[in-house]
Amino acid sequence: MNNKKIGGSLVILGLSLLLILFSYNSKINSSSNSIGCNPSPQCQKNNSLLTISNIFIGIISSLTSLGIYILFFSEDKELLNRINTIEYDKKELREEEKFEFLLKALSKDEQDILRFIKAQEGITQSTLRIKTGMSKTKLSFVLRDLEKKELIKKEIAGKTNQLYLKAGILSFSKQITN
Repeated sequence: MNNKKIGGSLVILGLSLLLILFSYNSKINSSSNSIGCNPSPQCQKNNSLLTISNIFIGIISSLTSLGIYILFFSEDKELLNRINTIEYDKKELREEEKFEFLLKALSKDEQDILRFIKAQEGITQSTLRIKTGMSKTKLSFVLRDLEKKELIKKEIAGKTNQLYLKAGILSFSKQITN
């Protein structure tokens, strides 16, 4: 159940109970006035009923106030989650746009290799050779060029290399936008 439903229910319940208690109080007051309220057992009973009903009016007013607060001022977690998701999606889209912009300055072979590395960080050089269909020599030359451009980094893993995108390769756009 969301906050709007809870808050609305509390407000309706509180207002209904307040109306009932106010009508009850008015009946007790009219009863006290008709008796004349001299110090008698009947008058003391009416005064104690008035005191109890006033306490309940305070409690019900607090309940109604809580309902109004929840209805109008409480944050809905679902709404906050949606906003955070939208912001995250925008960031992902911006990162993807930056990456595609970067790829436009590279050759077709370099673009393919960077896409594979981005899709699978830590891909081995032998796996990349199979996926791209390049010879060992050609792949080595293209990877060396990408290393010189500081777009990837190699880490030795046994008899092969693991390939990663260099951290911050998309940070160049921060300088442009700022």
